[in-house]
Formats: sequence, structure tokens, C-alpha cells
Amino acid sequence: MIIHNLTEQSEYYTSNVWHICGQYNTMTDCNTLIDTGRDPEILNLLTSARCGLGKHIVEQIILTHSHFDHAGMLSALVNSYHPNVYAHPASRIEGIIPLSDRMKIQVGEQECTIVFTPGHSEDSICVLCEEEHLLFSGDIPIRVYSDDSTFTRLFVDAFELFAASELKVVYPGHGDPITYNVPHLIDESLRNIHHSQIV
Repeated sequence: MIIHNLTEQSEYYTSNVWHICGQYNTMTDCNTLIDTGRDPEILNLLTSARCGLGKHIVEQIILTHSHFDHAGMLSALVNSYHPNVYAHPASRIEGIIPLSDRMKIQVGEQECTIVFTPGHSEDSICVLCEEEHLLFSGDIPIRVYSDDSTFTRLFVDAFELFAASELKVVYPGHGDPITYNVPHLIDESLRNIHHSQIV
């Protein structure tokens, strides 16, 4: 899985836009954007991307949620590339393919899992790629403190899955990838979430 952040140098207030291609650019890979951000410059950056001969640069878009900084460029990308667009049905975006909790979806050359994580928004999802032990987390908090009691049972279930997946890298909706001591961070957050459920 080859991952590039198309908004790393953006001057806009925008989410990260993760462009994912398969490691070997085969015809069976599914070239994917996770979120679209709101910076028009990504259209220029995509024209120089290389993800396999004879393949569309963007074959599908997965939205972690529908807030404007994550989905502002959706219409422009749909008009340019005509990809399949996946989002949770609570996003209320027309023309999407609805995502559901624990649904399997191919990203690059791998089968990944959609994890419903309501909290930041009612349509928040994460994309868990267990084969490479990585997570695209959108805007859900990865560091959870013990005094936060806002989490639902679905959020607890999600973090239990993340902990079992022995994550190595988290690609968030904003900021740099989290690579340091990720299993400890997830375990600590899970303990705090469990504590918040009983206090």
C-alpha cells in the first residue's frame, strides 16, 4: 500500500487527503482517496500521480465523515474522475454507496474494514487495514482521557478492535501520521474509555 497526503503543503484549512495505490500498481488494485479535503490544488497533484497504466487515478472515495473540511472537494473530484463514493448513510450525501460497521472494502491491494465510530459526528467512520496494522482515523480522538464520558458502546467496540489489531501507524484527519508507540496509546485510551463508562 502506497500512501501520499495530498494536502501536506496546503495553505487552506483542510483535512488530510490520503491517496492510496497498491504497492505494485496491478490492475486489481483499487486507487482510493480517503477524504477529499477542500483545497483545489489536489486536482493538479492528482494529474501527476502514478498508480498503474490504464487505471484511473481515483477509482473510489471513502469519506470518514461529511464535514466540509473533509468533503469540500467531493463534487469536483466526482466530475473529474467519476469514482464510487462511499460514506456512512448518516452523512446524507446524495449518490453515495452506504458504509456499515465492519463492512469490508478494498483499498489499494488490501481488504480493509470499515469501523463505525460515532462521536465526533454521527457519520464518523475509520478505515482499518489489519494486514499492515494501520488505521485511517478521520477526526475521532485517538488519545482519550479518563475524564471524557461522551463515548457510546460502539466507540468502545471500535477501540477494542483497534487494540486487538496491534496498530503500528494511525493516519489522522489532521496532522502527521502517528507512528510512535501506537499500541500503548490505543491501550491507554481503551482503559480510559472503559473507565468513563463506569464512573
